[in-house]
Amino acid sequence: MNSLGLLPRLTATPRRQAGALTALTGALLVAFFIAPNALARSSVNTGNVSHTFRRGMVAYWGSGREGFPGQLDATVSFWFRFHVVKAGVSALLLATVVALGVVLWRQARQRTGGRVGRLSVVAPGAVVTLLGLFALVALVANVQGATAPFASLLPMLTGGGTDRALDGTLTDVRRQLADYPAGQHSPALTVMVNDFAVYHAVLAAMAALVALAAAVGCVLLWRRSRAAADARSKRTMTFGVAAGAAMTLIVLVIAFANASSAAHSPQALADFFAGGW
Repeated sequence: MNSLGLLPRLTATPRRQAGALTALTGALLVAFFIAPNALARSSVNTGNVSHTFRRGMVAYWGSGREGFPGQLDATVSFWFRFHVVKAGVSALLLATVVALGVVLWRQARQRTGGRVGRLSVVAPGAVVTLLGLFALVALVANVQGATAPFASLLPMLTGGGTDRALDGTLTDVRRQLADYPAGQHSPALTVMVNDFAVYHAVLAAMAALVALAAAVGCVLLWRRSRAAADARSKRTMTFGVAAGAAMTLIVLVIAFANASSAAHSPQALADFFAGGW
């Protein structure tokens, strides 16, 4: 009698786990878009960061110093805190989505007697995969932004209307980059070039780590596919191996491109100000 009474609770546990993880995923998605600005804001926030950075950059270029003037320092500090909070939320979201994926996978196998049912896996698996990729990309991008916040603000210089002072500054930047490091150049340009190198080096390193993790995952999944007892599970795992291999190759290309940009940061910065990124 007692054993039969425990059965509903045991079978309901995975459902409660999935429900709790789904709710936590939703909460973290909301936090991802709301918490960073709320926690990091000071006199600078997401509403005025572009304007304050553009004004601060003009003052910085004209100062003739390597250190950031007050307004630019406040803007870069806000951007650093903003990305730190976003990176933390992204890491929690990624861990939660991975846990949710494991729970749903186990549920699907239990319902189908150890085999992976197509309808029970495809739709939830697609959602979990998309959420996982979103969290992973967000984590990488925000770690990159937190490591080199000044460089990650630079795209804000190339849009947002006409500003004579800023246009003059950007003209000087492009002219000095044309023969950098030869000739005279502003100390601010050295900071820009160095931070731009760090910005791309961080992305190259993180992309390499992601590629390594994806490659290891492919190997483990391939081994499991060979040991799978039924054809449906084998096909599902084989598809996962193919998708993981494609992801590995794409991420390796990203790592190589960013490593090249980091190694040739003056040229990469000149290309950026010429309209590339």
